[in-house]
Amino acid sequence: MKAKYLILLLITSAYCVTSGCSLIYDYNNCPSDETFSVDNDWKYAPTASPEGMAYMFFPNDGNEPWRFDFPGRNGGNVNLPDGNYSVMTFNDDTSCILFSNYNDYANLTFHCRKGGLYDGLGGTIDNPLGPDTSAAGEDVEICPDTIWCCTTDYCSLHPDGVDIATDSTPSVDHINSRKLTLYPRLATACYTYTIHNVANLKGVAQMCASLSGMASSLRPSDMFRGGPVTLPVKAKATDSETISGNFLTYGLPSNPNAQNTLSLYVWLVDGKKYCFTFDVSQQISDAPDPLHVDIHISHLSLPEAGDPIGGSFDVDVDDWITIIINIQS
Repeated sequence: MKAKYLILLLITSAYCVTSGCSLIYDYNNCPSDETFSVDNDWKYAPTASPEGMAYMFFPNDGNEPWRFDFPGRNGGNVNLPDGNYSVMTFNDDTSCILFSNYNDYANLTFHCRKGGLYDGLGGTIDNPLGPDTSAAGEDVEICPDTIWCCTTDYCSLHPDGVDIATDSTPSVDHINSRKLTLYPRLATACYTYTIHNVANLKGVAQMCASLSGMASSLRPSDMFRGGPVTLPVKAKATDSETISGNFLTYGLPSNPNAQNTLSLYVWLVDGKKYCFTFDVSQQISDAPDPLHVDIHISHLSLPEAGDPIGGSFDVDVDDWITIIINIQS
């Protein structure tokens, strides 16, 4: 996290801990009800290490949500009017995540900004590299940050306790204390790809990759994943015969209807540009754990490079030599 954002988070969190009131509202109008406690049980993600967590309470009467932020993995005490709510918690230390339908529990959605197809070379928001759509016509969007989240459709806060229904307890349970415990889970997937037995790797000046057919967004209330989009990702030589990369993603769309194509973009030292494409749809769909997907490709023969031209290399859509590689998934 950038220092500026971290300072802002700590200031915000400190104020929320002392006041228990969301930044959405004027602090002079904070509710004065008895203190209510919110916390997390990390049994579904024991190694999670968020820098902070946000807790959003959506009143069932349709009024705007209350939001509270606390540093670290755990919650704290807040002042919240008694009543019925839907509740959502997620880590607030993300920099790549954008929100839509922010005030609507059922439709609040995480997504990412548009990027450039070759952003794996180091593109930024101010300087995206390459086109913002893929050859297949998909929008190019950058990869998300790690997200842990938990939701519950029903939480009723009473003077003597809490009625709650969560994914771990689908029936409504009554808790004889003013404390709500939530159970965050990992919601983003980690993908790794490895291309083994690569010939003529020494002639590469720079390279990056992309993966098509991936989900464009995540809706926490029901874990619906939108799509498809193409993600720009890094590629590096891990030894003289291996190319690899890893990245985060929302995973496959809930309604997958596009091929998952891994594209490797290679600039040779002689200035020639090659795009190698691999259909990895079956490897992804057959992965035993959709949150940890490993893609493996064997035997890629790069063209031998001619004399180096020196200088910088153009990052554009012209003069690419595209080679489709058939692999056994």
